[in-house]
Amino acid sequence: MRESGIRILLAGLFSLLIAFVIYARLTVPSSDFVIQSQHLMNLAYAVLAITAASTASMIYGAYTILRSEQLRSAGGSSLISYVTGAFAARGFWKVAAVAAIGYGIFFGFLSQILVYRADVSFTEKGIPVPSVEIIPCCSAPGYVPMLTAYITDHFLFLIIPVNLVLATLVSVLVGFNVALSLHAYKLRKSLQPKTSFVGGMGAATGLFVGCPTCAGSFLSALLGIGIASAGTTATVLAPLQTLFIAASMPALVIAPFLIARSIRSVSSCRVG
Repeated sequence: MRESGIRILLAGLFSLLIAFVIYARLTVPSSDFVIQSQHLMNLAYAVLAITAASTASMIYGAYTILRSEQLRSAGGSSLISYVTGAFAARGFWKVAAVAAIGYGIFFGFLSQILVYRADVSFTEKGIPVPSVEIIPCCSAPGYVPMLTAYITDHFLFLIIPVNLVLATLVSVLVGFNVALSLHAYKLRKSLQPKTSFVGGMGAATGLFVGCPTCAGSFLSALLGIGIASAGTTATVLAPLQTLFIAASMPALVIAPFLIARSIRSVSSCRVG
């Protein structure tokens, strides 16, 4: 099961990287090979589909690996056994799912993947609503094709492939960290009824690790960059947003092991 999970995860990762590189190569203005407009649009939709499928593959692969570690290390005293042991807790996955979805929505507005502008009317600007607009080129691998979906007269989705992938992974990791932190808090509470909520949730910093992405929105406001022209805004902020998102990933991966140390110490106290 572990080897299968690794294969699924790597297949999703490599297919994503290959799709980004090939698409960027085909859309370079100076390239000797010039792809026709209609074929380029079809390829753009294909890359977006591959992005979604590859992201789902990586998440499922990671889940399979964790599930295999749960079965292999059940009853052990290693940190990974305490991380995976929380899976058996009642309601763990519900908490993780709710936290991931809630953080994903919050994060989407914060990083301008979800954009609401009450002061801008898309129909007055001649944009049909609802409608979808594709910006097929030209930028670094992962930043094209860019998709703008106008949902209502004031609300749109702005999808940059690499940012969408990272935002999804960050939200899933945050959901996992929140559920694991709540599990640690319940264990501590059962052993020490007078434990404060702040003390019990101290390891829940993973929930806020994504906050460096706030810098993207702060920078946008500081520079006075509006969202009326979604493509222009994204072109300016996309590299910075990606950097902020990617910077939070290592901390979110390390956080469960820090929380596991807290769980192990609580369990040791209970046994003592």
